[in-house]
Amino acid sequence: MRRLASGVVGAVLAVGLAVGATSGASAQEKTAISIELNKLEPLEGSCRAYFVVRPEGTTEYREFKMELLVFDTGGVIQKWLAIDAAPLRAGKTSVKLFDVSGVTCDKVGSVLLNDVTACAGAAGDIAGCVDRVAPSSKATATFYK
Repeated sequence: MRRLASGVVGAVLAVGLAVGATSGASAQEKTAISIELNKLEPLEGSCRAYFVVRPEGTTEYREFKMELLVFDTGGVIQKWLAIDAAPLRAGKTSVKLFDVSGVTCDKVGSVLLNDVTACAGAAGDIAGCVDRVAPSSKATATFYK
């Protein structure tokens, strides 16, 4: 009876470890690139957005193009932007800034990462890059996907 119980406990532990390892791998893939909308800075008639980008792991992104949509505080689309954030060095935090012309910072309610339209490393194209991005915001506007 004791052998049967220890066998069952061993099997449950093995399944738990396998599920934990799979969950860890999935979580790592989904958060491979942390992008934080850090600050919105007013310019004359426009707004400058500062993004802090933290690629985790060992992948260097030679191409990383994002499609962003800027919404006003009422939820109405104000601007569509195609942003080239490359290169992103592996494990290196960087700051990327982009000007949103014709939109004042006090009118920006949120920024949507609609898609990653180009994503490539040294070995070529990388599929599903938008799924790797973990957006966040320290600015008054939210940043989400």
